[in-house]
Amino acid sequence: MRVLLAIHNAYTDHTSGAAHSMRIIMQWLGEAGHEVQVLSTARFDARSPGSFAQHLADREIDARRHPPAKAMLRSVRRPANLGPGRPTFEFTLNGVPVTALATAAPGNTPADRFEAEQFLFLLDQHLASFAPDVVLTYGGHPVVQEAMRRARASGAQVVFTLRNYGYENRRSFEHVDHVFTTSPYLSAFYRDRIGLQSLGIESPIDWQEVEAPEAMRRFVTFVNPSPAKGSLLFARLADMLGSARPDIPILVVQSATTAGRMNDLPGLDFTKYPHIMASPATPRPSDFFGLTRILLVPSTFAEPFGRVAAEALVNGIPPLVSDRGALPQTVGGGGTVIPLPAWLTPETTTLPGQEDARPWFERVCELWDDEVRYREASARALAEAHARYHETIMRRRYADYFASLRQGPALFL
Repeated sequence: MRVLLAIHNAYTDHTSGAAHSMRIIMQWLGEAGHEVQVLSTARFDARSPGSFAQHLADREIDARRHPPAKAMLRSVRRPANLGPGRPTFEFTLNGVPVTALATAAPGNTPADRFEAEQFLFLLDQHLASFAPDVVLTYGGHPVVQEAMRRARASGAQVVFTLRNYGYENRRSFEHVDHVFTTSPYLSAFYRDRIGLQSLGIESPIDWQEVEAPEAMRRFVTFVNPSPAKGSLLFARLADMLGSARPDIPILVVQSATTAGRMNDLPGLDFTKYPHIMASPATPRPSDFFGLTRILLVPSTFAEPFGRVAAEALVNGIPPLVSDRGALPQTVGGGGTVIPLPAWLTPETTTLPGQEDARPWFERVCELWDDEVRYREASARALAEAHARYHETIMRRRYADYFASLRQGPALFL
C-alpha cells in the first residue's frame, strides 16, 4: 500500500501532538512494509521559528533546499507584489521521505492563498508520481478541503484523522472516505454530535521517546500550567502542599504558558516555597519523566485523549487525573480519577478552595508516604501501559486499520 500524508502543518513541529502522532504512524507504516511519503508545510501550532531551514538544522535534519519549480510559476497565478513563491525542503526522517513547503505568510492573506496554490501544485505532483492508494490528512485550513477533493479525484481513498474538537459540521467531511480519531471518547463525541462513524485508536506512543530511568524520580509534576490543564486547581494544591508538606518537591514543566503566571494569582505567594521548581519545555517527555514520581493532570478541558497521562503509565508513574473528557478512559485501571467540581472550567477565574483540592492533596500524600501503596500503584500503571499502549499492540492496530480500508461504508449514521 502507498500512503501519502498531506498536511498543511509542519511535520517536524514538536509542539504539536497531532504532528507527533503522524510522525510515529508514518514511521510504523513504513517499517511494516508500506510505501510512505509526506507533503507538509512550515505552519506550526505555536510560534513559528524565524527560519525553517534553521529549525531543521537545530534538529540535525539534513535537508535539500529547492527553489519554486518553474512549472509552478507558469501554472499558478501570482498576486502582484509577491515573490516567485516559497522554497521546498526535501529530507528523510526516520525512514520517511518528506517534502516540506516553507510557508511563511499570515493566514487569510493573498500571500497565504498563493502559498496554498503552491501546496496544491506539489500535491498534484505527488498524486501523479507516487500514485498513493491512501491520502491521510488533518486540519482546518481551507486548502485541506481542496487537497482532499483532488486526492479523491485521483482515485485515492481519503482518510481524515480527528485529534480535537471543531469539526462539528458534516461539510468538513464532504471529500472524506474514512475517519479515525485519537480515542474512543472522541469518536463517541462526534457520533453523538453529527452521526459521524469513525474508529477511535489511542494516540501512538514511541516508548523510546518516553521511557526514563527511575533513579531521580523525586517530584510531583504538573505539565503545561494553563487554565485548560487545571492551573488554578494545581495552584491551590501546590499552596496546600507547600504549607503542610514542604518535604514533597513539586516540578512545573512549562509549555504554552509560563509557570511564572501562577505567581500573579491573588492570595498565593509561591516565592516562599523554594521546593516548587519550574522547568522549561523539554524536547523529549523522558526528560521530565526521569524526575517525576507522581503526575498531576487536573484538566478542566474535556481532553480528547491525554497523551501525557498515557506516557506516565509507560513509565510506571501513577497519574492523578480529572474526570474530564477521555482522561478516565485513557488511564483505565492504571491511574486515579478525581472528579472536579462542575463549576471549574477553562474559563473560570476563581481560585478553588482547599476543599476542592483536598482529594488531590490526600492522594498525593498517601502515595508519597506509603511505599507499599506507591509500588502497587506503579505496578498497575505499568500493567495498563503494557496491555493497551505497548508498541507491538499499537503497531498492529494501526496496520490493521489501514489494511482494512475499503470503499463504500457510509460515513454518517
